[in-house]
Amino acid sequence: MAVLYLLVFGPLAAGLILAFVWWLLWGRKAALPLGAARGFTLAAGLLALLGEFTVRLADVSMFLPLHVPRAFWLWYNDNQFAVPLLLGILGAILLTFPVRSRRGQGTAELTRRTPASFIRAGWFTAPGVVLAFILLITVLAGGASRPDSETGRYMTYWVEPGAQLGMGTRIYGWFYSVPALILAGVLTAVIIVSLFLIARPALEVNRERDIRERTIRARNVITGGTGALLLHLGLIFHSLSATSSMRGEFATAHGPVTITPPFSAFGPAFDGASIVCAVFGVALWAIVAFSAIPSLRRERGAVGS
Repeated sequence: MAVLYLLVFGPLAAGLILAFVWWLLWGRKAALPLGAARGFTLAAGLLALLGEFTVRLADVSMFLPLHVPRAFWLWYNDNQFAVPLLLGILGAILLTFPVRSRRGQGTAELTRRTPASFIRAGWFTAPGVVLAFILLITVLAGGASRPDSETGRYMTYWVEPGAQLGMGTRIYGWFYSVPALILAGVLTAVIIVSLFLIARPALEVNRERDIRERTIRARNVITGGTGALLLHLGLIFHSLSATSSMRGEFATAHGPVTITPPFSAFGPAFDGASIVCAVFGVALWAIVAFSAIPSLRRERGAVGS
C-alpha cells in the first residue's frame, strides 16, 4: 500500500519540494509587491494544486473509507484528460485579475505597451515544446484508435496477430484527445488575452514597481499555463504506458504465442515521462503560488521608506 501511495502522491510531493527549493534560492527575489494581485495569484496556484491532489486522491479512493458517487466516476473516466486544462483555464483567468482600466493615474509614454514589454521570448519555449508533443501524440494515438464495440467512441486500440485472433485495450484516442485539443486552444487564447490585459493599462506613478509587478504577473500566466499543459501531457504518457503493457497469449499449433503492442518497449519511457511531466507541472503551479508570498526584506524596506 505504501508503494501505491508513493507512486500516486510522490510526483506531487516532489514537485512541491522542487518549487520550495527554487523559492528559497531565487523566488523570494521575484515576489509580487503588495496589492490585490497577490490574492488572485495565490488562489490560482492553490486551485491547480488542490485540483491535482483531488484527482490523485480519487485514484486511490477505492482503498480509502471514502464514498465516491458512481456518477462522478462515469464523468471522470470520460473527462480525466481535460481536468488539468480546465484548471489551467480557471487559473489563467484568476491570474488576469485585477484588471485595471486603460485610463487612470498612470504616466504617459511614447512607446506603445504590448505583452512583449513585460515578457521574454524564451518564456514561450517550454509551452511551445509541450504543445508540440501533445499534438504529435494526439495524431499518432488518435490514428491508432478504433471505435469501441459498445459505444462507438474512438478509444480502443486493437491488435490482430492472426485471422481469428485479436485483443484490445483502451488508448488515448480521438474521443479523449479532440476535446482536450479544444481546451488547449482555449487555454492558449486565455493566456494571450490575459497578457494583453496585464500590459495595456497606463503605468502607475511608481513605474519601477508597476513594471516589476506586471512582469511577474505575465510570467505567472505563462508558468501556470505551462504547468497545466505538462500535467495534461503526463496523463497522456500514463495512458500510453497502460496501453503498451497489454499482453495476450494465444494457443497455436506450435505452442502458445505471446502478443504485445509494437510499442511495448516504450512502456518504461512512458512511465518515466509521465512522472517527469507531473513533477514539473506541479512545481510550476507551486512556483506561481509561492510568488504571492511576500519577501520580508522587501516589505520591511517598503515600510521603512
